[in-house]
Amino acid sequence: MTIPSSSQPSDSDPEKAPTWLRRAVPIVVGTALACGAAVALVVLLTGGGVSLPALPPKPEVRVPSRNTPSSPPWGFTGSGWTDLCYLPVPADAHPLRSVPDSQPCPSGSQRFTGLTQIALTAGAGADVDRLGTTWGTIQPLPPAEAAARGEPRFRWAPLMRRYHAILRDGIRPVVVAYGTPAWARIPGWERPGMCGLPAGGCAFPPAPRHLPAWRAFVRGLMTHMPQMRALEVWNEPNSARFFAPHPEPALYARMLRAVDEAARQVHFERPIITGGLAPDSPVNAGKMLPAEYLTRVYEIAGQDAFDGIGAHPYPDGPPWTANMTANLDQLRSVSARFGDRSKPIWITEVGLGGTPSGAGTFNVPLDRQGPILARMYRAVQGTSVRSFIIFALNDTGIPRNRFGVYGVLTPTLQPKPAYCYLAEQLGQTHPCPPGAR
Repeated sequence: MTIPSSSQPSDSDPEKAPTWLRRAVPIVVGTALACGAAVALVVLLTGGGVSLPALPPKPEVRVPSRNTPSSPPWGFTGSGWTDLCYLPVPADAHPLRSVPDSQPCPSGSQRFTGLTQIALTAGAGADVDRLGTTWGTIQPLPPAEAAARGEPRFRWAPLMRRYHAILRDGIRPVVVAYGTPAWARIPGWERPGMCGLPAGGCAFPPAPRHLPAWRAFVRGLMTHMPQMRALEVWNEPNSARFFAPHPEPALYARMLRAVDEAARQVHFERPIITGGLAPDSPVNAGKMLPAEYLTRVYEIAGQDAFDGIGAHPYPDGPPWTANMTANLDQLRSVSARFGDRSKPIWITEVGLGGTPSGAGTFNVPLDRQGPILARMYRAVQGTSVRSFIIFALNDTGIPRNRFGVYGVLTPTLQPKPAYCYLAEQLGQTHPCPPGAR
């Protein structure tokens, strides 16, 4: 299948010209220098004698020949669009886990491919999706060790399959780069409790001496995926969960300058945006307030180091749209203080939960999730917002997790009413039978 013309960059693209002009003349920068992030989901196999529900039917996928361009572009984020294995388990266990393309699913489970997930976003009419890529997955070995073993320095193939699938379905992704491999971190960082989570649950920035390697990695992303809509530098760097053991605006600013330098080296013409910043609420000890964090990035990196501000303006309750807008206004006030009022904002994660009863601080009944998301989208139309990416495509099924019910599909990729509503109202497609929403 050929790539739809709507996914091809053109000289008239409004996102392209300012970035190209800004990088037209190389400048000297300091040596520099990584979900809303993908979270590995662990399947818990139950013991004998437990009665499990039957596997559901596989979702029906209808991909339009060409989606209607939206302003701003809208779409979804997921778990990196990796394959998912679903195993029916009791309600207090995790039914999903991410697996590599080459790894089989456990016996009795059902596989939902990343390509199926991407097609479902296209079926809803999306024209932007968030494509997460971790440095540690692409470059698990230090260069010298990879050369000694006769292995490639970078492993691009799995990521490129997803990138090309996204383009084939008429979508241009925002690509987010994060996740430092173990060899490029400061030794001893990977310890239980470093970011308030068990070992293995945190994302770490590069050690300062490995900033050139970080620059080489993002340079590779730029050359391999020139049709991306934008490159997002990290995920929620103001949170200890994703910038363990604690947020460091000074180190992040060096990483950002390294990305800008890489772009100049390879004449990369797409926007570079800061990592989507976690909102100030709920407050926790491992989070730096987004306005404070962005202020420090401006002070250290300078406004010429990035072309847009990434935002995760999750509302923490009703009124949902007003609370989301207030989160965005905090970031706008920072850019205005630095004389950078025209800097666009890219929403790379936003959403709210949808459950049958609507119980919980961050949830609404199923029939309200779609209309509220649509109102949130319409609230940013005609503003400086350049993307509206909903977290998430599907529920994770993780019990007692705030974001476990933020999907517009179930864990088995069956439509919730929100999927049908958004497809009809925003995507102008009709993938669901009448009455489904």
